[in-house]
Amino acid sequence: MSPSSDSYRNFPVRVKWRDRYVAGFAEVSPPPVPTKRAGHARCGEPPPGIGPEGQGTPFFINLEKGISFDLGFEQWVSMVRSYGPATGKGSLLPEYKTSLTIGIFDENGELKDAYLLSHCWVTEYRAVPSTDTGSHEIAIGHMRLGFDRSEPILPDNT
Repeated sequence: MSPSSDSYRNFPVRVKWRDRYVAGFAEVSPPPVPTKRAGHARCGEPPPGIGPEGQGTPFFINLEKGISFDLGFEQWVSMVRSYGPATGKGSLLPEYKTSLTIGIFDENGELKDAYLLSHCWVTEYRAVPSTDTGSHEIAIGHMRLGFDRSEPILPDNT
């Protein structure tokens, strides 16, 4: 199967990265709560918390039982997992964080809900070995994304 936007049509949850769908998942944790900044930072002070009511910690969303055909997306996931703070080799530099859109589709393939997740990074990732050595698909058992901010977006704007 060649990678295309139709590659994920059988999945109710789809991930959009760099203006294209790059993964489909069977399950997702509950959608994130819309977030907002808690105020403005004064000169010389740390930035205000991000999240509902000024929450300063990141949010997380879990994606389960998925597949991706996008090598660029897989390379981004691998880069974050190889050099991110969990490894002790680095930190979440700006190039590690990216925006993703999570789309929720009904059984007819119609987009029902979508959420823009800003400043995402991968905190957990479990790939499932492929039985087809010639295939370009990457089976994903579990992926957990951290993000700083989310907002619901209208299906027409995805």
